[in-house]
Amino acid sequence: MTPERRLDQLEPLVADVLQKVDRLIEGQGQIITEISKIPSIDRNTSITAEAIANLTTSTQRQYDELKAGQDAIMQYLREKLP
Repeated sequence: MTPERRLDQLEPLVADVLQKVDRLIEGQGQIITEISKIPSIDRNTSITAEAIANLTTSTQRQYDELKAGQDAIMQYLREKLP
């Protein structure tokens, strides 16, 4: 398999992963909004917000690692392509 063909296979996969990460981050914001609307949970909202913020940070870190890996793969393939 040529590097160009492999690159063509990797790009849609990476784009799909990045799209899913974006949806997860958006979903976390919607969860916090809905939770804050429940009166009996008002006192726990800050705890939940902190947990979701930590999850967002973790997701962002994973995204950054994925992006770095993608960049390394792209660089490698660019070097190998004629």
